[in-house]
Amino acid sequence: MCSLSISEEKLTDMKTETKNLDKCQVQLAVALDADAANAVVKDVEKQFMRDARLPGFRPGKVPLALIRKNFGTELENAIREDLVKRNLRAALEDAKLADVFVAVAELRDVAHNADGANFTLVVEVKPTFKIPAYKGLKVTFNDTTVKDEAVQEQLRKLREACAKFEDAKEGDAADEGDFVQFDYAGTVDGKPILEIAPDAKVFAEGKGFWTQFSEGRFIPEVLDALKGMKVGESKADVKVKFDKAFANEALRGKKAVYTVTLKGLRRRVLPDDAAFLEQLKPQFKENADSIEKLAAYVRGQMQKAADDSEAKRRENEVVDLLLKKVDFDVPVSQVRQTRDHILGEFAQRALYSGLDAKYFEEDREKILKEAEDAAVRQVRLWYVVDAIAKAEKLDGDSEKVGKKVIDLVLAEAKK
Repeated sequence: MCSLSISEEKLTDMKTETKNLDKCQVQLAVALDADAANAVVKDVEKQFMRDARLPGFRPGKVPLALIRKNFGTELENAIREDLVKRNLRAALEDAKLADVFVAVAELRDVAHNADGANFTLVVEVKPTFKIPAYKGLKVTFNDTTVKDEAVQEQLRKLREACAKFEDAKEGDAADEGDFVQFDYAGTVDGKPILEIAPDAKVFAEGKGFWTQFSEGRFIPEVLDALKGMKVGESKADVKVKFDKAFANEALRGKKAVYTVTLKGLRRRVLPDDAAFLEQLKPQFKENADSIEKLAAYVRGQMQKAADDSEAKRRENEVVDLLLKKVDFDVPVSQVRQTRDHILGEFAQRALYSGLDAKYFEEDREKILKEAEDAAVRQVRLWYVVDAIAKAEKLDGDSEKVGKKVIDLVLAEAKK
């Protein structure tokens, strides 16, 4: 996009011609008469004469001939820029483009002489499209009532989070939910994994490694092999096949054999009601006075989350239904600006999550394509929402208007 500002000055001695191009673009040709063109030329020349500094001349006293000789290129560029800037608004109005103008996409030609001036540029304009039908859409309204079973499940998870872990009794076998400590070592084709994948030490061998079965923070086959084992027992034939998309490239698709030895076992002990509520007091305050109060509070929080999630889902469904009914080009400059914003947010999230820069290089084209598609969709939605808002005479800032449009569509929807 050409970064050309528009002057408030309006010079009306001009002729304009337009030609529709693709992608919301219009070619605008402007011709100025001698008086309008010369007025700009003289103003720019006066400014150069006022600001120019040459040895032997006082400020503002440098002859125009010397200005042209010493600053010819700069002077000509300034004249061309001002010819466009000072006449662009009037040209847009004359060509009836002022109300739909978005941005200057390209300045193609500027010329001037004693008889006048002309310039040609490409401007981006707002798209024209038929407003999609937005009343009587068939929208899904899901029941969000939180079931008793879901509340009890959440209470169970809370109680488990308050559990203590104690050493298991001698002779107890490892079971789901236990914390296990174990040694392990793996081979591929009889060779230690470290020889094949030196940078995969965590998958090659370890001693005194702790994990909980339910968290699944290790190779699934190894964890499965540990279940039912007692402290001190070993298994030497635990077979593992690494996925073809495994994180470590050297191990992708490889078959490995592990030896594991259970070194320690800790078992979860759930608190009784009194101890459970006491632990929750600092966070839940009076809502932890009793199991009944806690259940009611948990239900309320779950219900709010369910309602919010359903509202967001309905909003997305409305957006999909509206955009499914339209297909029109949108200004490239707005797509680029929106795409860059999307990529910026993505990069910020990736930075915080610790994603390697290599990820961007490997999936660069895919990431850019997805951001571009999302930007086109977003810009198209802006125009659809704006058109509906104008048709319904809805006012407010863009965020409030967007919500009003969604609420309107939902109110008129078929359930």
